[in-house]
Amino acid sequence: MIMAARCVRVLWRRSCSAAATANPSPAAEIKKPGRWERLRTGKMAVWMKSLIHDYGEACKDIVTGAKEHPGKAAFYLSLFTGIGVCSSKAPSEDSFHCSVLEASAELLLLSPWTRSGKSDQHVLNLTNLSNEGRLRYLNLIVVSLVYEAPYDPDVDLYPAHCPHLKPRWSDFPSRVLDVGFFGRWWFLQSKMKDFDVNEEEFAHLPDHMRTLTFNDLHSQENERLSQLKYKPVIMPETVGVTG
Repeated sequence: MIMAARCVRVLWRRSCSAAATANPSPAAEIKKPGRWERLRTGKMAVWMKSLIHDYGEACKDIVTGAKEHPGKAAFYLSLFTGIGVCSSKAPSEDSFHCSVLEASAELLLLSPWTRSGKSDQHVLNLTNLSNEGRLRYLNLIVVSLVYEAPYDPDVDLYPAHCPHLKPRWSDFPSRVLDVGFFGRWWFLQSKMKDFDVNEEEFAHLPDHMRTLTFNDLHSQENERLSQLKYKPVIMPETVGVTG
């Protein structure tokens, strides 16, 4: 009887341990990873690690290439630096309108008989196009362009919406009004050169007298004549008249 009882106990303990192994208790379950662990081992973390690794390898290759070819590296560095500086200096659309207003104000200070007809006509054309809403601004990173459009954006006419009547890209260079580069609008600056000189006043003069060179303004003869005006005037002696 005693041996039978011991065998029953052993069999009971084995059956209980087997059941416990098959159905573990909640306390024995593996704990779920925390939020930081999920972020560290998630897909986004793996992607960021691979991205950083790729950028690190690319930087190492750049440094190695620069050491092997310093001239080529200096050229590319200068090129990218120049592009960055020109991009930061590219004038905006507001700067163009301000430049046109300043040019118009400078011309209004002069009389119509004194101001340059070329400058006056160019600024007047830009002002009319701006009032009609036909000026367009285009930023090309390094340079800026201002060109003429056939219609205002709010115009609801058929020619303004028909794709077959729109200007062709081959005609785009003829519609460019100004080029902005390194903080300046070069066409406007060129047109405003000598804006206070009316060329029509000298139209009747010969060709060699219409233009003046640096030597004409600063020659030795001009300097000599300029120095003569500071010398005292010597009056000749008067001859007495006998009666």
